[in-house]
Amino acid sequence: MSNLRAKISKATNKKVPVLALVVVAMLGMVAGVLAANLTVTPTSNTGEVGTYHTSTGTMTIADNGLGVVANSGGASPSATFPANGLNTDVSNALTAGHWFDKVTFEDAAATDSSAHTATVTIRSGSGAAGTLVISTSFTLTGPGATSTGTITAYVDTGVTALTSPVTVYVTIS
Repeated sequence: MSNLRAKISKATNKKVPVLALVVVAMLGMVAGVLAANLTVTPTSNTGEVGTYHTSTGTMTIADNGLGVVANSGGASPSATFPANGLNTDVSNALTAGHWFDKVTFEDAAATDSSAHTATVTIRSGSGAAGTLVISTSFTLTGPGATSTGTITAYVDTGVTALTSPVTVYVTIS
């Protein structure tokens, strides 16, 4: 017994006590056992699959993707293309917490002052066409002259959860 006490006394006088090494070794073994029993299962999420655009050739359309509405807001269903380099927004009624899709329209050749109807249809889920989430229309008026201004549409889906995949269809008439 005195021999064991002498060994422990010598070990505590060293720079790295043996007891500390034993504790670290045991923690390492426990972490190894826990890590061996953990299973990581990756989940693939296809998100927004694509956008289908149909246009009369007067506008360029860019889908800027999905987001979550931060602040509620009223509908703003029409806009005129602004002067060069400026942006104007249109939207259906926005509700905080809902998913939205952001679509940007750029004047390509709409030098007229005519009204153009932009319809954004969002579908989600599997199948040939998926399930209709929302379809809404905006009135986009030409600038009357060449313009590099844009109109950005924020389309509230009306839901807080979407089923992947999500497909967006944009039609200009």
